[in-house]
Amino acid sequence: MRIVCLGDSLTSGYSQGEDKYPYGSILQKLLDKECGKGKHEVITCGNNGETAVSMAKRYAVTTEIAERRRLPPKLFIIMAGTNDLLAYPQIEEDKIVGALAAMVDAAAVELAVAAVCTVPRMPAPEERSPDYALTKRRYRLNELIVEKFGEDRVVDTSSLDAFEDDGLHLTKKGYAELAKLIYPVCRAAMKRCRPSKKTVPHQSSPAKPAKTEAAPTPKTAPAPDATPTIKKLQAAYG
Repeated sequence: MRIVCLGDSLTSGYSQGEDKYPYGSILQKLLDKECGKGKHEVITCGNNGETAVSMAKRYAVTTEIAERRRLPPKLFIIMAGTNDLLAYPQIEEDKIVGALAAMVDAAAVELAVAAVCTVPRMPAPEERSPDYALTKRRYRLNELIVEKFGEDRVVDTSSLDAFEDDGLHLTKKGYAELAKLIYPVCRAAMKRCRPSKKTVPHQSSPAKPAKTEAAPTPKTAPAPDATPTIKKLQAAYG
């Protein structure tokens, strides 16, 4: 199974000025330990400073999509919203959720499952925010994420507490904690993707073949069109 981690600097593993500890790498080690090497592949697609809307556009139009089609992913882990809250106070929380939903819908078109992470707390920026406005927005955004996607498709990051001095990015320990929070979602996806075992009934003597209607010729599903997704995002963000 191929797993794609989409996100910003919290996905790329930014710490102390460089991308040191992507949680996807830790997730890969956990999967290898349980299932054996080569059974599953985790791909990290994190861009520092990225917002939910720009991430959705990247998902739809970059060459990553074409590259992934060689072995289509079955699970997407989406972590976004931090930079939307920090850099764009004028954007309402429901519009950020709309951008996340566009990526979840795009994953469904590719017959994949998407899980969405809540936005972790931001100790330093939230402390500087007058009247805790940033904290209130994060709470509201996370409530909308759970309402929109359901608890079984949401990774709760509220327990993360190992932050760098900037009060925004995680330490090595923090990224390891994040991987452990996401790991159960991967295990659930593995069970859903596991082929079911069918028992062939035993026949004591050959029977005459029954006349059955010919099965319709399967049609290849068309490749998803990126344009509707981008238009949907552009409309959501005005």
